[in-house]
Amino acid sequence: MKNVLGLGLVIGCTAVLVWWWQAQPRQLEEQRERPPVPVRVVEAQIREFQDQASALGTLRAWESVTITSSVSQIVTSIGFEDGQQVQKGDVLALLKQDAEQATLRELQASLQDAKREVRRLENLARQNQVAQTDLDKARTQADVTGHKIEAVEARIADRTIVAPFSGVLGLRKVSEGALLTPGQEMTTLDDISRMRLDFTLPATLLAFIAPGQAVEASTPAFRQVFEGEISAVDSRIDPVARSIRARAAIDNPEQLLRPGLLMEVVVRGPSRNTLLLPEECLQSRSTQHYVWRVSDGQARRTPVSIGARIPGWVEILDGLPEGARVVRDGVGRLSGEAVPVTLVDS
Repeated sequence: MKNVLGLGLVIGCTAVLVWWWQAQPRQLEEQRERPPVPVRVVEAQIREFQDQASALGTLRAWESVTITSSVSQIVTSIGFEDGQQVQKGDVLALLKQDAEQATLRELQASLQDAKREVRRLENLARQNQVAQTDLDKARTQADVTGHKIEAVEARIADRTIVAPFSGVLGLRKVSEGALLTPGQEMTTLDDISRMRLDFTLPATLLAFIAPGQAVEASTPAFRQVFEGEISAVDSRIDPVARSIRARAAIDNPEQLLRPGLLMEVVVRGPSRNTLLLPEECLQSRSTQHYVWRVSDGQARRTPVSIGARIPGWVEILDGLPEGARVVRDGVGRLSGEAVPVTLVDS
């Protein structure tokens, strides 16, 4: 009997000890001192900062046109090659115009005859040997013949395809002897000495962009940055996408850029001096932002207000003075409100 009571007492004491151990809030663990976390720090400094916005844009030629004909006629001569550089007024192709040329020569001969008749009647009129009405009819006939010549010359011009401006031709789409119809593409002509870069930005940035603002454009096709400036901002906002379209002008003296090329665009704002920190210093939770400020061997979590960002840097508007030391490397190992740290040389 005594053995049974003794065993029960032992079991009861053991159960009480287990309950007491589990009920403790692990004060012993909390009382242990946390070992210092090795970190690297950086000083918050006033630096030159430039607001910027990024977008994707499409290049367009400064002037662009599809070369075609306004009349249906057979191509008799082609005076250009694929990709040729041409000047304004250069003849690109001739369409059949034999009948028009013959009519022009006939009318030119008739005009010379009419002018001779006018001069003869003018001499007779000065001697009162001919009626004034006969002279007027001769002059009218000469004028009518001149207008007929202008009409024929216009038809000949319709059959003479010329470059409307200087630029680079595209690929030829027709051959001599082909019947060219109105609207049928013969080739393209692009003035690529300058380029138009069209891109869109969120409508919230409407106050940020303005004509004359600097832009930088790049493409994987070339390992260089092309500089330009905004030439115009659209007068309307897209009500569906809530975006605003802008256009930049980029000089292209080497003619590297071509219409239709996709470009990465960076719009630069005015420069200003502001407090900056590397982005890796920042911790964010929802709309709240923190940094770890180091002082007296401890890193304390410090709320801050941020402004604009650029790659690698964030603007600090409030919560941190200039010169404050902030954890840069090791932020992921910090938790709570304050953590002992040890500084590691960069």
